[in-house]
Amino acid sequence: MPPREEFPTKGLEGAPSNDIGWHFGTPVSNARGSIVCKLCGKVVKGGITRFKEHIAHKTGNVAPCPNVTGVIRESMMNVLKESNTKKIDKKRRKDEFLSQLTKEEDEHEGFIDEVSAIRQATRESI
Repeated sequence: MPPREEFPTKGLEGAPSNDIGWHFGTPVSNARGSIVCKLCGKVVKGGITRFKEHIAHKTGNVAPCPNVTGVIRESMMNVLKESNTKKIDKKRRKDEFLSQLTKEEDEHEGFIDEVSAIRQATRESI
């Protein structure tokens, strides 16, 4: 079963969004980007993604949660991987679009140069 179905977040009290991370944490009032872990009580600063790294035991940005179960940790790691895959795919599509746009601009520039040359030649012949 996908992690989003295992840990429903719709309608969680105090959750600013339907992000799965809010199932395990609560936002700290008057402290934007700070979240209290429901499993260990640690306050994680840096937003919901960093908090999910705390739950998933992803090293580098935050200390791992000592009370998380293996199933929850694995599910959260999958959520982070899925999110990263979507982010990479979105960047790739954007880069492809911009590349195509640049190519088309170059083709139009060549056409405009030809039209300008024809107009100049026409003026000179008159």
